Amino acid sequence: PRLGHAPLEFTSRMRVSVYSTSVHSTSSLGAYTAAARDALRHRRLATVRRNKREISSKLNLDLDLGQVLGTVKRNEGLYDNLPPGKVGLFGLRETFAYLNDPNKFIRTRVEKYGPVFKTAFFFKPAVVFGSPEAIREFKEFEGDLPADAALPETFRELHTEYGALRMSGERHKATRANFGKVLGRSALTHYTPILAKLTRDFVKGELLEKGTLQPGYDCRQFCLKTLFQLFLGTVPPQDIMEKMYSYNEGLLALGKLSPEFTEGQKALEDLQEFCLKHFRTVRAQGKLDDYFFLKQYSQATDENGNLFTDERVAVTTILMIWGAFIEAAASMGHTTWLLMRNPEKAKKVRAECRSSFSREELESGKLTLDDVYTKLTFTECAIKEALRVMPQTAGGLRVNPETRTLAGYTIPSGYVLTADPRIAFLNPDFFPDPEDYRPERFLPAENPAITPDNFFPGGMGTHKCPGISLSNLMVSIYLVYLNSCFDKWEPDMSAEEMDAEDPRYIQVPIVIIDDRYQLRLERNWQYEM
Repeated sequence: PRLGHAPLEFTSRMRVSVYSTSVHSTSSLGAYTAAARDALRHRRLATVRRNKREISSKLNLDLDLGQVLGTVKRNEGLYDNLPPGKVGLFGLRETFAYLNDPNKFIRTRVEKYGPVFKTAFFFKPAVVFGSPEAIREFKEFEGDLPADAALPETFRELHTEYGALRMSGERHKATRANFGKVLGRSALTHYTPILAKLTRDFVKGELLEKGTLQPGYDCRQFCLKTLFQLFLGTVPPQDIMEKMYSYNEGLLALGKLSPEFTEGQKALEDLQEFCLKHFRTVRAQGKLDDYFFLKQYSQATDENGNLFTDERVAVTTILMIWGAFIEAAASMGHTTWLLMRNPEKAKKVRAECRSSFSREELESGKLTLDDVYTKLTFTECAIKEALRVMPQTAGGLRVNPETRTLAGYTIPSGYVLTADPRIAFLNPDFFPDPEDYRPERFLPAENPAITPDNFFPGGMGTHKCPGISLSNLMVSIYLVYLNSCFDKWEPDMSAEEMDAEDPRYIQVPIVIIDDRYQLRLERNWQYEM
């Protein structure tokens, strides 16, 4: 065919050799013109790209359009010394990266930006920090910061107006005062023999019979039942108890229109109905003296001196169970796995657990808080080191209401502030060889540099987790019975869903071992069951 009959084919191939056909031909002239336009377009694109690179280089934004627009939207150009890092336009990328793997998210950004950086948490601009200087400065004003606005909308609603994480000022202070009555030392003293009997039945009953342990699923189910018994005084039917899982998913749903949020609302209603009915029944029967937690909250007062309503007692019970069961279960699972991977440390924990209590004490469940605290020194270190090596969660979120300086950086008003324990945990000045599992570092004589300013697994300040001591107590008693009944444990590669010797993890809201992971338990035949 003649050239003019196929101009599109010709021009699509024509890039450099525009003189390869006579310019006296009409078809060739058209091809030449098209090629010239094509070359001009490429030059213009090259110029635009070069200008973008120059602008990006000046702004240090790495050609990130979302970051550029977000910087303009938040008026960040008005501030001279913002922390390093990226927020983006709406915080989508950073938020989803965090939700995908929180611990990796923090580690990689600390490596790139240092111990103070800006990012986005739940689509809100945030400054995350863990340097000693920033922690010291933060503690001076942390108590005055509002908390409610920093939380996701779904969390705020399902956490209810009675949730301490939403409170500030006198209301929060009064609520925390009531925590002390059910989570302080006298309360833990009351709980210890109850926990011992429940743990005995779990380990010597369920685990011994199965010969296996799913540290994610089994420990979570055990902790949920245990905390219902401890706080409510009864374990609800399975369908009601498992509403706690739907409630938990609803708290961190991505929006109110999501099915997770709707199911979370329904779960909260069902749980509240059950707890409210039980509390009123116990009170009507005059049996509150037999229910330690409910007795304390039947006398609880708010910031105005008014007794808690029945509804608030019921919701508080739910929130306390929710706040503790996954945290304790995750700690049990992580410590179990880390001891398996570090046999010399496991040997020390096993020897201590077996020598601290007699067979009669274990059989009867007559353990005391003082004995747990004084006899299980290395075991406690193993639990704390597991919390450091496998951090479960971030620090609390606060809203910065006014522009201020923190660790030499300018923090604009409206930014979320969070002191993240995972940053301090990576600091070799406090934790030499931070990637290693070394429980002995928590022995006072070994590392006096460890303080509440660099080891705060439950957060810090007025909103720190009030139940960390209860969680550690539960894990200590669990390890006593586990090490008494079993000599060791290892990955059960014969299990149907096991495809690797190391576990996968559920990442939010608490980092916990995936349900499918299973260990095979080797029985201690010298222990009389």
